[in-house]
Amino acid sequence: MNTPQLPSIELIQGNPAPEPTGPARWPRWKVFIVVLLLASALGLAFVHARPPVYRAVASVLTVQPKAIDGPSAAADVEHVSIQGRLLLGQDLLGRLARSLAAAGEPDMDDLDWLRSGLDVVAIPDTNLLELRAQGGDPEQLQRVINRWAESYEGFRAEEIEAATGRITAELDERQQQLQAKIADARAELLAFREAHDIVSLERAENRTLSALKGLNDSLNKAREGLVEAEARQVAIAEAVARGETVIPSEEKSTITTLRVELQAKRLQLAQLRERYTQAYLDRDLELKELPNEIRALENALAHALAMAKTTVRDEALQAVQAARVSVQTLEAKLTEHQRQVQQFTDRFKEFQALEENLARLERLQAESKERLATIQVSNLKKYPPIQIVEWARIPSQPIYPDYERDTMIALGAALFLALFVTWLVEYLSGRSRQAHGQPNLGIRIIQGEQPQALGATTGAAQQVEYQQAPTPPSGAPVANLPVLPRELAGSEIKSLLAVANPGTAGYAALLLCGISPYELPLLHQGSFDLQQDRIDVRGAAQRELSIASDVWRWFEPLLTETNGASLSIPLQDLDAQIRRAAQDAQLADPGSVSALALWHSYVVYLVRQGADASALARRVGDLQPGVLGTLMHYAPPGGNRPLAAIDFTYPALCI
Repeated sequence: MNTPQLPSIELIQGNPAPEPTGPARWPRWKVFIVVLLLASALGLAFVHARPPVYRAVASVLTVQPKAIDGPSAAADVEHVSIQGRLLLGQDLLGRLARSLAAAGEPDMDDLDWLRSGLDVVAIPDTNLLELRAQGGDPEQLQRVINRWAESYEGFRAEEIEAATGRITAELDERQQQLQAKIADARAELLAFREAHDIVSLERAENRTLSALKGLNDSLNKAREGLVEAEARQVAIAEAVARGETVIPSEEKSTITTLRVELQAKRLQLAQLRERYTQAYLDRDLELKELPNEIRALENALAHALAMAKTTVRDEALQAVQAARVSVQTLEAKLTEHQRQVQQFTDRFKEFQALEENLARLERLQAESKERLATIQVSNLKKYPPIQIVEWARIPSQPIYPDYERDTMIALGAALFLALFVTWLVEYLSGRSRQAHGQPNLGIRIIQGEQPQALGATTGAAQQVEYQQAPTPPSGAPVANLPVLPRELAGSEIKSLLAVANPGTAGYAALLLCGISPYELPLLHQGSFDLQQDRIDVRGAAQRELSIASDVWRWFEPLLTETNGASLSIPLQDLDAQIRRAAQDAQLADPGSVSALALWHSYVVYLVRQGADASALARRVGDLQPGVLGTLMHYAPPGGNRPLAAIDFTYPALCI
């Protein structure tokens, strides 16, 4: 038993043959070359027709050069700016014009030309100035710049010589005035010192201030003594209130003697009473008087302690009163002396002001002497405080125009102009690229060795096309979107299936299950698995389609007719049968109803449910990227939905 050979599939993409061209014209390369040569010639002529402009530069240091072991002078912006104005001033330019005329260059002595052709540029953060001259003669520019620097050097030397004499005279006159003022200030200071008894600027050396200091010290000590006396008085009163013994220092020995004697008598009496009876003691005259002696000593001790307590209180009270009198006396004296000190302080301030005025005059005199000595020692006439750092050289390259840069710009502009003119000629002459026919993209299915079946011939090829949108007119945006087939409504498909013959309805059911028109010849009886309720689709987009059980009835006429052969039917015949059924069903525009329209309607049905690209590929096969992008416009607003939520059975097949 021979296994039927599966058809082969070929992807077809191309354009139809162009329409015949019009009459002959110039080739584009000739237009490009001619315009390029003309534009290049004009651009280069303009670039090199401009005369070159040269610049000569000399550098001048506007301050005295630093010593070898000395620091560099700080940048003086004001000084540099003044020197820049001076270099372009009327006096210096007039001197330069006379110098050029004397050097045999009478055509350069025009002040207006000098003002416009010369320039001064300050070097930032330095005391350097650049002298610049621009023109067309490099050697002449060098001579002008060097003459300018020489004139500036001579001008500065004369200016410094005049300023030196003027400043010296001013300093001499100032010295005389300061000397007279210093003499008057010294005499006034001496008279003030003698009149107000001021010894010196040291406050401690003046008598009035020293006395005030002594009074303050004494008052502080008296106040401390008063505080101590009052504290002693309070302490004695508290001790007496607690019942403590208070004894003056001078009576401590007497009271101690009485206490010792009383203690000895008491001890003697206690010992006798331990050894003898009271009757025995009463018979002895000496021992009989011993208790009386003890009582006498106790009375004497009590009287002494009472006197000591009174004495201590009186002494503390007297000490407090004496300290208070001392404090009051010192405070009165201090108040009186403070008035004298205030008067002395005012005079002392005047004395200090006189001293400071004298010191200021002496400093001014010293500074004036130092300036005069510096000016007299420095030979400014021989070494003026400027230096020609770099003399002007003959410039070798012009600063304007930049011929190399401008040449490249001119050539680039000529190239751009040639390209633009070439395009413009093509566009205006209407000889641009002819619009080709709409490009085709489709599948060719070759049946191989199969004999004629259902009207197909060996090697016959069918194409299922999604056509590109026609090119819009010039100026319109290019959408570049595929022109999709007609989408049939569910009611239209129901009407179509109702009037179609069983074979046509079977093919329509296959298309509405996701099998594209060019995949129909790949099916045979082995592709239909009734037990698993699925259809196996072979070919490039191989896949297995699950079919609902009530949909199988549509395929029974096809399975009965094939008898093992493939479902090979020419696409044009199938489209003709479908169009006749559409006419019978009285559908609008039956000519647009085709096998591809049915299959496309099923694809859109899936997209409207939220099927993504992967779900579509598993059901209907791979789609062209442009077609897939266009179909996504039918997607629901909520985006893609999960695969389980999509109904893959077209509703019209379930009736």
